[in-house]
Amino acid sequence: QTRHFESPYLVYHEKIKTSRVFIRDCSMVSVYPLVLLGGGQVHTQLQQGHFLISLDDGWIRFQAASHQVAELVKELRCELDQLLQDKIRNPSMDLCVCPRGSRIIGMIVKLVTTQ
Repeated sequence: QTRHFESPYLVYHEKIKTSRVFIRDCSMVSVYPLVLLGGGQVHTQLQQGHFLISLDDGWIRFQAASHQVAELVKELRCELDQLLQDKIRNPSMDLCVCPRGSRIIGMIVKLVTTQ
């Protein structure tokens, strides 16, 4: 059992209630993968002098280093959403060979592995 996580967010595959609630296949996840892959609309706002990135109604909210970082993360999410729509429309498209796809995937990998 782990008692400390670097991030307050966990994702899980299955939640079962028997005599009590059990969560199976649980992993800690940082905020950037949640913002990029978690669904919902991404919002940026200035609040008390800090730039915040949030999803939907604010169920995930975190402070960005700057307004530029907040806007870049939001734009990266929009680019990823569009890339996935393109892939759905054209299943044979290889995202790693396509220049736009490989650029977007490279940026995402760099962001989630360095933050």
